[in-house]
Amino acid sequence: MLFGCISVPDFAVQAALEGSIASFLTEPAAVLEGPDSMLKVIACNEPARAAGVSIGMTRLQAESCGAVRLEQRAIEQEESAQEALLACAYKFSPRMESTAPGTVIADLSGSSRLLGSAEEIGAALLREAEAAGYVANVAIAANPDAALHAARGLKGLTVIVAGEEAQALASLPVAVLEPPEEISEILFHWGISDLRALAALPEIALTERLGQEGLRLQRLAKGATQRELLPAEPPLTFRESMELEEPVELLEPLAFVLNRLLEEAMRRLRERSLATDHLELKLTLELHPEQQLRADGPASTVTSQFQKTLKLPVPSQDAKVLLKLLQIELSASPPPAPVKNVAIEVLPARLRPVQAGLFQPLAPEPAKLEITLARLRAAVGAEDDQGRGRVGFAQPVDSHRPDSFTVLPSGPAANAKAALPETSQLALRRFRPPLPARVEMRAGRPAAISFEHTRNPIVRTAGPWRTSGAWWDSSREWQRDEWDLELNFELNFAGEAGLYRVFQDLRTGEWFVEGMYD
Repeated sequence: MLFGCISVPDFAVQAALEGSIASFLTEPAAVLEGPDSMLKVIACNEPARAAGVSIGMTRLQAESCGAVRLEQRAIEQEESAQEALLACAYKFSPRMESTAPGTVIADLSGSSRLLGSAEEIGAALLREAEAAGYVANVAIAANPDAALHAARGLKGLTVIVAGEEAQALASLPVAVLEPPEEISEILFHWGISDLRALAALPEIALTERLGQEGLRLQRLAKGATQRELLPAEPPLTFRESMELEEPVELLEPLAFVLNRLLEEAMRRLRERSLATDHLELKLTLELHPEQQLRADGPASTVTSQFQKTLKLPVPSQDAKVLLKLLQIELSASPPPAPVKNVAIEVLPARLRPVQAGLFQPLAPEPAKLEITLARLRAAVGAEDDQGRGRVGFAQPVDSHRPDSFTVLPSGPAANAKAALPETSQLALRRFRPPLPARVEMRAGRPAAISFEHTRNPIVRTAGPWRTSGAWWDSSREWQRDEWDLELNFELNFAGEAGLYRVFQDLRTGEWFVEGMYD
C-alpha cells in the first residue's frame, strides 16, 4: 500500500492570492471573514505573522501591523483551488480523497512501475502543485493518515518507509491531529506537546481517562491506523474566477483576464481528454454612486450580475476561439458598469472525431464558421421582430403558409443537406421581402405587370391558387391568390423570357412578386 498527500499551508491565503507563489512567499497577506463591521483575520501567511498579524485580529488591528495585503474570503476561489489540487492528484491516480480544504490524498498503490520510486512520485507531485500555482507539502506513506499528518507538519517532500511511521511523526506537535478542544486542553496540562510523548503513554490508562477518542489519537500518533479513502469524483463542471484589484471598464484589459481563465479551464479539460460546447461567463459589476441614486438603492456599493452564454455546435479545446467569441459578444453588448469579478464555467463534453468522405466537398472549419456567424449576429442582431433567428440555416416549417421557415443555429444537424430528388424540378428563388408590383387585369387574368421600374407583357398565366390561414389570430391572418406568370423581356433582355411567382394580398388588394423560377 502507498498513499500520497498534498497539503497546502495557509490555503485560504494562497487561494485569495490567485495562485501567485511569489506574492505568498514575500508579501504579507491575510484573509478576512465576517460582517463588514466585524471583519476578522481567519488566515495569514508567514510574512504577515512576522509582521505581527495573528488569527482573530480585527481589520483595524491587522492594518496597524504595516503594509499587509488584506483580502476578503471568497468561497468560489477556494473551491476552484481545491479542484486544481484534485486535478494534480488525478494525474497520478484515479482514486483520490478530498480530505479537507487544501488537502488531497491519492492512492498510489501499484503505481511504482509506471511512475518510479516513492521519492520520484513525491517530487512529481510537488512539481504539479507548483505548476498549478501553490506552495505545497507532500508526504508519501504506507497509510493515508500518516501521509496526511506528515504533509501537514513537515515542509517540502517527506517519504516515510513502512514500519517507521512513529519515528517520522514523533517531532510533530499534537495540534496536527486536530484533537477535540477538551482533550487538547487535558494533554496540555499533562505536558504532552508532541506525538512522541503521546505515543509513549500507556494505552490502558490513556483509554480510562480519555476514552476511545484518546486511544484513536495515540494510534494516529504512532502511524498505526489503516482506513479506506472516501473517493472524490472528478468535477463535472470546471470553474475559474478572479477578483480584480481595481474595477475594469474597457474590454481590452478584460480580455487579458478572460484569456488567463480560459487557458486554465482548457488545460484542465485537456488533461481529461475533454472539450466544451457550453460556456457561461458571469461578471460582477460595480455601480457608481450616481447609478445607485437613479436606482433608489442604499448608500453602500451595489453590485449586479452580467451574464453571457456561449453554445458551440462542436466541442472545442481552443481557448483562442472561445476568447474571440466572447470578445464579439461583449463588443455587441458590453457590460453597463465596471467589472470587479470575473467567473467562467465550462461544461465538459466529449470530443467528436469526424472523418470526411472521399468525394464530400470541403466544409469550413467549425471554429472559423462559428466566429463568422458570431460576427454576423453582432452586425444584424440575433433575432428578428417575430422571434426568429437572423443568422443560421433556414429550415422549412410544416405549414401550409407560403415561405414558412425557421432559422436553425449552426451544427451538424443544420449543416446536413437533404438528398436531391431523382426528378428535376424548378427551383423558386424567393425575393425577401417580396417586390411590390402593379398588375393589369383582362378578363379576370393578369395581362401586364410593372415592377422594379419596368412594364412587361405577360405571355402565359397559370392560376389562381387561393391560400389562407391563421384566421383565429388577426395579427397573423393571411389570405392571397397566387399566379405563375411567364413574362416577355424582348424590349429589355434581347428576347429572353422569365417565369415568376406573384400573389395578390386579398386583405389589402396589393400585388407582390414573390420570386423567380430558375
